[in-house]
Amino acid sequence: MKALFGIFLYLYFALVLLFTTSTDVLPAKPLDNLNGGDPFIVENNGNTYYTYTTGGNISIKQIASFQDVTVLSEKSVFSVGNNGIVRDIWAPEIHKIGDRWYIVSCALFDSSAVPRGAMPDGSESEVHDDYYRYGFVLESKTADIMGEYEFKGILAPDGMNNIDGTYLHKDGKLYYVCSAYLGVGHQCIYISLMDNPYTINADSESEILSKPFYSWEKNGWKVNEGPAVLYTDDSIYIVYSASGYSSGEYCLGMLTLSGNNVLNKSSWLKSPVSVFKKQPEKSLYHTGHCSFLYRENGDIYMVYHATDNPDFFAKPRCTYITKLDFCCGFPLFK
Repeated sequence: MKALFGIFLYLYFALVLLFTTSTDVLPAKPLDNLNGGDPFIVENNGNTYYTYTTGGNISIKQIASFQDVTVLSEKSVFSVGNNGIVRDIWAPEIHKIGDRWYIVSCALFDSSAVPRGAMPDGSESEVHDDYYRYGFVLESKTADIMGEYEFKGILAPDGMNNIDGTYLHKDGKLYYVCSAYLGVGHQCIYISLMDNPYTINADSESEILSKPFYSWEKNGWKVNEGPAVLYTDDSIYIVYSASGYSSGEYCLGMLTLSGNNVLNKSSWLKSPVSVFKKQPEKSLYHTGHCSFLYRENGDIYMVYHATDNPDFFAKPRCTYITKLDFCCGFPLFK
């Protein structure tokens, strides 16, 4: 059965490549052309909130709508200098769990504030900043998304340094999904069972779900990062970024849950092709690091960053948003 499912999945992605090639020659229009990447949008009680990587802080913006980033109010809830963080606050996400909001992000910590990360295959004598990059969690003190937040601690599954963390929910259990370093510059997607939104379960080992394997995951350097969980009525997917972000070939890959045990690598099937990549005909380059917006009417949108210039260093990354369509339950990225 699993073999048949894998064949179907392979054929599905071949059809996606065939039939979702854009014939629209108009340039893609960014939602926001001023941010620094890793965008995340969430709606709550009719209001829309937006955050992204600034490097120096975590700022929540209440915006006019998911299609209009006019800022109605803004609050910085956390910044460099707190709790041993020295720089590089990346990829903040805002999740409501129970009656509280949780911000999961990552940063570079002072080496005296956190233990040296257990970067697999790393040399004991090696000096490298990435040993001190960790996920961390903030918890809101009230039910107000724009209220005060408390630092709850770092996330270090199996002692590993990691970046780009997010949550996965299944069958009443919570999991942490992140990009961790298998040797310097060799990033993989890991999953770990959690006791709560800020504590990794100490009795459960983390599992590698995806390593850079295909050629489209190895451009520039070997990368699987920026995991984002996509839920449909019947399926769970993890969409992740592949290849070096400045390589010119940054793209999205996808894992499909085909079994019940999310901690078992064999329960996930990996797309043999990238599901979303640059589209020069639309002036869309360096496409990556997505998140998903679930609207109350059931529509799902993919939020991601890209540039309109093939030269990565020519201008900042922009935020784009596109509605997802589905074929036989599988997402179509366009």
